[in-house]
Parts: sequence; C-alpha cells; structure tokens
Amino acid sequence: MFQLKARAVAEANTKDPTDKTATRGLLLGLAAIVLWSLTAALVALGADAMGAWPFLALATLTGGALQMGFRRWHHGELRSALILPGTLWLVTIFGFVLYGVVYPLAIAVAATEAERCGVNLINYLWPPLTVVCAVLWVPRTRFGPLLVLAIGCALAGTVLANLRQIGAAFSGPAELAGAWGPERLAPYILALVGAVVWAVYSSLLARWRDWARDYATSPVGLLAIGLIATCASVATGGGWPGLTLMGVVAAVLCGVGPQGGGYLLWELAVTRADVKTLGLLGAMTPILSTAWLCLFLRYVPGYELVLAAVLVSGAVVLSTRS
Repeated sequence: MFQLKARAVAEANTKDPTDKTATRGLLLGLAAIVLWSLTAALVALGADAMGAWPFLALATLTGGALQMGFRRWHHGELRSALILPGTLWLVTIFGFVLYGVVYPLAIAVAATEAERCGVNLINYLWPPLTVVCAVLWVPRTRFGPLLVLAIGCALAGTVLANLRQIGAAFSGPAELAGAWGPERLAPYILALVGAVVWAVYSSLLARWRDWARDYATSPVGLLAIGLIATCASVATGGGWPGLTLMGVVAAVLCGVGPQGGGYLLWELAVTRADVKTLGLLGAMTPILSTAWLCLFLRYVPGYELVLAAVLVSGAVVLSTRS
C-alpha cells in the first residue's frame, strides 16, 4: 500500500509540465472564443441603444486602450504595436480596420432579429475562405476535398439562415419584395465584405508569420477603428449626446470582452496550446454567437437557423482539418 502511494507521488512529481501548460492554453482559448461569440449580441444591443457609430467608437477605443496597457505591462514595450513595417501597416488598415468597421455595421443596420442572425452567420464564411486564400498565397498549402466540403457546408448554412428573407424578396407580396432596395441589402453586403476581408488578412499574416509574429496589429487597429467611428459619428450628426446607460454598458463590455480581452486571451493561448486544437474549438463560435444573439434579442429561432449554425460550425471544423 505504501509502495503504491510512493509510486503515485513519484509519477505526479515527474509529470510533464507541458501538459498543464497545454491545458491552460486550451482554457484561455476557450475563454477567448466565448468572449468573441458575444460580439454580435453586444453590437445589436449597443447600436440600438446609442447608435452604431458612437457604440463602435466607445467599444474599440476601450479595447484598444486595454490592449495597449496590457502590452506595456506584459511585454514591457509598445514599439512592436505602434511602429509596424509598411507592408503590415497596409494589411492592418485594409484587413483588421475594415473588418472591424463593416462587421458591426452589418449587425447594426439589419432590420429584424432574423436578419441579424442570418447576417451574423454570413460573417463565418471567413474560415473556409481563409483556407482558399492560403492555398493561393501560403507555400505548401493545398486544395483538398475537405475544403470543398467546408465551402459547401458554409454556403448551405448561410443560405439556410437567410432562406425566409430570400424567399420574401423574390416570391413574397409585391410590396414586400419591392422593399428590398439597397438599404435592405446593405447588411448582407457588409457581412460578405467582412468575411472576405478577414480571410485575406488572416492568410496574409499566415504567409508572413515568420516576421509578422514579432508585431501586434490589433491594438493600433482597434484605436484606428475608434478614431474612424468617432469622426463618422460627428460627421453624421450623431455625436455623443445620445449616450444611454444600456449603450455605454454594452460598449464597455464589448471593448473589455470581445475587443480587448478576446484578443489578449487568444494571444496567450496560441503560445501554450496546439493551434489546430484551438481552431477546432473555434468551430463553436457560430453556434455560441447565434445562441447569445437569440437570447439577448429574445428571439425564438426556427429550425432553419439552428441547422444553419450547425452547418457553418461544421464548415469551420472541416476548413481547420483541411
């Protein structure tokens, strides 16, 4: 009996410490994914309460300041976040900043809860699109059957999520179908642009990962989005007088959670856990995001939306494995 106890203690003491590090990394990654999944719900609440531009400005400035503070505390410097190479500056402005503007706007300008849920799932076309871009630009990346299946699942899911809106546009009453002007198409176009832009951004960072990992693009990207949103808020006459308690709380939570905390936790996770495993965990994001959105908006989804979220999540898994 005593020998068994001694052996158990010895095995515990000789256990590989990398196991604990990997587990900690997976937990950090899971926390980041949960925070990211809250984005659409917080955008919908905050934009309704205080307007899209003021909400986006307050949220991203909060997130950018949080990331800058963390980088100064954790890394001891801000140079790698402020002084970027020219190529990385260009891809940050094009990718991170453009995506950070169009995706929240797509959720904010959607007319109904059903549209917001459908538009949100269009955003998650980016994982398979990232692999497609990587095949074109990243060495030793190939086009395989799993990627074809992933693209098919993603497209099927997004069409299914928006099936009723598509049907109303083409076969509904004349007055309803005629209402599908540019303003009704705007959220879908914005979400699709966001998915393509983020896929291009991600694949370019993968191509340049040997040197791009030495810099941080998200802190200055968030601050740039905040500056753009502030200028747009003033230019459109929205300004800041319309601040409400609900809007401020949603904006601060979005800035501290998905915008600031999500990226920070993910940065810590990828240095501790297997990236492929983290990618598979990320497949939960479309389902979690849809669930949070329905819960916050008090919207009861139909079976189409549930199945669509599962299909899009399956596409994320397949694109990661491909």
